[in-house]
Amino acid sequence: MATKAEIKEAILKASGNPESGVVFKNVDAWADAILALDTPTKPTEKVEEKSKLTKETRTLSAEETR
Repeated sequence: MATKAEIKEAILKASGNPESGVVFKNVDAWADAILALDTPTKPTEKVEEKSKLTKETRTLSAEETR
């Protein structure tokens, strides 16, 4: 997992190392957003419990006649 400084450096390098402008002004916010996406989140227990209780049914033939 990359650090904020590494992400910031990569953004600046990929955009040509600007010294001013939109990229230079927003690089910190972009690095924070990318870092938030890279941070794993713990799944909630309710989602796991619901998936265990759901039983699937398989349809082998159509119930209606046309």
